[in-house]
Amino acid sequence: MKLQRSEWIVVISLLLLSFIPCVGGTIRLIELGLGATFEFLPEKPEIRSTPIPVQIHLATAIPYCVLGIGQFLPSVRRRHPKLHRITGRVLALAGVVSVLSALWMTQYYAYPDGVQSPLLYVVRFTVGVTMLGSICLGIANAMKRKIGTHQAWMIRAYALGQGAGTQSLIGIPWVLAAGEPTGTSRDFVMTGGWVINALVAEWINRRQR
Repeated sequence: MKLQRSEWIVVISLLLLSFIPCVGGTIRLIELGLGATFEFLPEKPEIRSTPIPVQIHLATAIPYCVLGIGQFLPSVRRRHPKLHRITGRVLALAGVVSVLSALWMTQYYAYPDGVQSPLLYVVRFTVGVTMLGSICLGIANAMKRKIGTHQAWMIRAYALGQGAGTQSLIGIPWVLAAGEPTGTSRDFVMTGGWVINALVAEWINRRQR
């Protein structure tokens, strides 16, 4: 399919943003599926005893982030509107399941000290509920044929879903400069990823309006 130059920029940028969390998540799925331990992955004891929620989360979040890119390409929507609708329904379901599993993990996993502070707990829940609400509002506006509003809410949901990618972009320089972030610094990295993505989503929506 022939894409415009601006669309290729979107595809490549979002694929790069998705690369680290999606590759890491895929390896984690393989690790949990095989019951193995890969030493190059950070140890997360909280998922060992109850792996199913994180498996569900990764199995839905990865396609949501990767396949969701195509939903934002105007040429794809124009040439294949039926495919856009079908894929959108599947991805909306994947996004909802991904959020619900993430909220479950936030509430019930016993995170080690320094991994989840009270602040980060609140931020995770706020992001999850906001993303879930954005998907629901996006679907509702699509059913009402309010396409512009539908697109705006789906952009917001996708931006929050891509939080792990931006967190990696912030976290890697931080690790190289100051070591693994813990405590307040980790809260800053995690929260910063979602805040940046939310601001970018609003900037895109303003440009489209």
